[in-house]
Amino acid sequence: MIRAAVLSFSLIALAACSGEPAQQESADDFANRIGGQGGQAAPGTLDPAQPDPNAPSVAVAVPPQNADLTQLQKLGDIGGVNLGPREGSCTFMADGTELIMAAGMKEPTIPGKAVVRLGGSLVTADAGPGGLASIKSGTTFTGEGFTVQVAPAAGEAQSRAANVVVSQAGGNSQNYSGNWICA
Repeated sequence: MIRAAVLSFSLIALAACSGEPAQQESADDFANRIGGQGGQAAPGTLDPAQPDPNAPSVAVAVPPQNADLTQLQKLGDIGGVNLGPREGSCTFMADGTELIMAAGMKEPTIPGKAVVRLGGSLVTADAGPGGLASIKSGTTFTGEGFTVQVAPAAGEAQSRAANVVVSQAGGNSQNYSGNWICA
């Protein structure tokens, strides 16, 4: 009996030291494990400033039907978004919230790409040719039924004040002020 217990303990200890990496726990899993809500709104409600935590982190080309395409929402997790090949990127932040992520190549003949969250979905938009230099200096991104015009202050600083105008086909538009931060 003692021999079986020692053998069992030895196998458990061996498995614990097997060198297999432990699976990382997400912040939400940790919050749920300790009984917190992870900073989320009450169950059954969605904070419009926060992306839906259950929404996929991949982008679509067409925004959701009936979405107000002028109302940018917090990007949230964009880990699954394909912005294509890139040698640099820029992010638009307003009041500490990331609203636009754009990327491009240094080659001026290759267009850039951006992602925004509209109606709860990540949506891609394309820029014309001009590459990364055009994105850094300000450009217009065009998506299905909307445009996003980025106009940063003059200069070469990594972070500059910027104005963004988001227009919906049909004439509605919304202005945003913040910072255009490029790397």
